[in-house]
Amino acid sequence: MLGFFVTIIVNRWTYLYQIIGFIDNIGLMVAEYVRGRSEQCRMYRRTILRYCELAQVLVFRDISMRTRRRFPTIDTVVAAGFMMPHEKDRFDEIEYKYSKYWMPFQWALALTYDARKKGIIESDFFQISVTQEIKQFRTGLAWICNYDWVPIPIMYPQLVCLAVHTYFLVCILSRQYIISEHAANKTEIDLYFPIMSVLQFIFYMGWMKVAEAMLNPFGEDDDDFETNALIDRNITMGLMIVDQGYNRPPDLGRDPFWGEEVDPLYSEETAKDSREIRMEGSVSQVKLPEGTSQIRMVSKVESVNGLINSASSSSLRKRVSIVSVKRDETRESRRSIASFDAIKNIKSKIERSVSKTRLDERSKAFSTSNLENMNENAFSSDDCEDPDVPSNIPSTPSTPTKRTMSSTNLKGHSFAHHVLENVEEDEESDDDDEKKKRTSAHTDLDGTEVLIKHSSTGMTINCRSWRKEEKRLKMMYKRKEQVNSSLDLITNHNLSDETR
Repeated sequence: MLGFFVTIIVNRWTYLYQIIGFIDNIGLMVAEYVRGRSEQCRMYRRTILRYCELAQVLVFRDISMRTRRRFPTIDTVVAAGFMMPHEKDRFDEIEYKYSKYWMPFQWALALTYDARKKGIIESDFFQISVTQEIKQFRTGLAWICNYDWVPIPIMYPQLVCLAVHTYFLVCILSRQYIISEHAANKTEIDLYFPIMSVLQFIFYMGWMKVAEAMLNPFGEDDDDFETNALIDRNITMGLMIVDQGYNRPPDLGRDPFWGEEVDPLYSEETAKDSREIRMEGSVSQVKLPEGTSQIRMVSKVESVNGLINSASSSSLRKRVSIVSVKRDETRESRRSIASFDAIKNIKSKIERSVSKTRLDERSKAFSTSNLENMNENAFSSDDCEDPDVPSNIPSTPSTPTKRTMSSTNLKGHSFAHHVLENVEEDEESDDDDEKKKRTSAHTDLDGTEVLIKHSSTGMTINCRSWRKEEKRLKMMYKRKEQVNSSLDLITNHNLSDETR
């Protein structure tokens, strides 16, 4: 209950301070858009700003005791210069039981309209900009009046105060210790001085007293808002902006950094701080793992009830883009051997690279006889994907060849960015007399090409550079054995350090 009460009071106090009303924006917009150096233009600027400040004085007279003591009557407002005598006569002409805070704002808006008709404000947009600032200033003062009109119900502060005092009254009786020698809860720490109870009393009572002090920020306490100082500040700064500061920018000239590298200077004391602080995102320095040369970009697989949509998977095979990675985009910092995160990253790379062992088995088992027995499913695999081949090509029945990645095994697998395959598609036309032959395959064991030619389409597909792939896999296996042995030593060393 005490926490809710303090939260409400603090939020209320903070919001009232935000909307209390600073007239700087009105002064800047009036000085910018109400143009002219004549005496009439000057009077327009000063009068618009004075009317806005007059409305603030009228509001503060009714909600702040400090301002009420300063301006007990409207005549004192006239004597202070915030209102002219003929303006007071116009103000007194309207008599009714409600407040008349709106009248100075209406006068200010009427002046902006009159200035627009006379061409002092050059466009409708400039007039709207000035009126928007006046409207925002008026809205803040209206909310201040509403908060003063509807305060926090008096029962809530009384109930919180009663609950806190009752709690400590009960603590005085319930937290007394039994001094008997055979008492089960006898202690020597809090026996003579209740340490914990005193701390609770200081914190809870202090918390409640702070909320009571912030309950009415427009009072006369030392911690309340200085409304009179704010009025003086607004009228002085506002008239300075629209009058003496109007249309007086400095002459244009080259800045000190003209044609040179921007190198801001520091005082000799602060220049000794060698820390380099940059305003950047928390993950802006995350780089790709070392050894990453390409990234394969594919479409997202759509699944319905855990099953991959066949239409989306077919379109996925056709939309593949391989992006080359620059050297400066990879991680250059050295990993610490004592970091378990670095070890896990290395192990995950090795586990993903183990899947490449299937490629070596397929390269050794691949022959001309196997190529002749490839069926339609093997011909449309991702390793030799060709979207232009018709789906109704006749083929001899055979056992489906095991594939590393296709539309049927995309479910549950993420694309490894550091393991990429060199896929090339090549279409060639053949002579008309060979179109009706059976699908044939040719393997150049001494070269680097494996060709598949279909008789009905005359298409030749370069499926894989087998020789180059075989050499790369052999080097990968050797590196894997070396890294595994190093990882075992590192893991044992780290585990022994944690045990100690």
